Amino acid sequence: MNDLGKIKKYQVSKTTPLGYMLSDGENEYFLHRNESNFRELAPGDEVEAFIYSDKKGRLAATLYLPTMTVDSVGFGTVAAVNKDFGLFLNIGISKDVLLSADDLPEDFSDWPRPGDKIACRLKARGGRLLAKPATKTDFLSLQKITLEEGTEVTAHVYRKTPSGVNLVTEDFNVIFVYKEHLKKEYRLGEKAEVLISGKGRDDYYGIIPLDKEKQAASDREKILEYLKKMDGAMAITEKSDAIVIKKVFDMSKRAFKAALASLEKEGIIEIQEDKVILLV
Repeated sequence: MNDLGKIKKYQVSKTTPLGYMLSDGENEYFLHRNESNFRELAPGDEVEAFIYSDKKGRLAATLYLPTMTVDSVGFGTVAAVNKDFGLFLNIGISKDVLLSADDLPEDFSDWPRPGDKIACRLKARGGRLLAKPATKTDFLSLQKITLEEGTEVTAHVYRKTPSGVNLVTEDFNVIFVYKEHLKKEYRLGEKAEVLISGKGRDDYYGIIPLDKEKQAASDREKILEYLKKMDGAMAITEKSDAIVIKKVFDMSKRAFKAALASLEKEGIIEIQEDKVILLV
């Protein structure tokens, strides 16, 4: 039972009409030909296999390796939703695993839908595998790439709080988005494009922007409103510090420069060396 939910190396001990027997010297598991990932095996071959509980509750092996194990965190894609039992997740093998309703919000509207992704770790319980939601502690222990301020990344909601939502990228970076920077209500597992706005001690801060056309229009309007308030001229230009631009306009320097370029192209502003002038 200790191998359930784990990926290990095994040796083919014999072949059968339906498949192969795999052994680690102590335990033997059946590998059906349908689970061999199109490989033809012979006694003595070494393979890397995952042990799971098949549809009849028997321990079996597969050469299709899952996205998560009892030892590692990964993403499962929601294949089906059952309001009484929970979610059935596709983790890359022939049998979906259950994420219990006990591990999901009381409000059904916050539950993920088919196609959403949830970061989990497997648990072996009673001879079968269950999915358990990953935590921030799990993510912090994983190798991650550095995210640069002003870049846009894809992430999935894994936690909701009164002040905002936590999302995690598929590289396991954690991003917090304050409620005022959300464009709608999000459910767990939902995908969102997040603009990185800063870095905290353990995670990042981000903004979920409007769609690109609406966001660009909003950025332009902010600049025009500020220019009108400043009697048609401002000292903040595309050469200004990103911190100043962020503080005044609540946008990245890249978005600010794009909005200025758009307004200049339409003849609404003139960009000079040390200032921007409103022309209309």
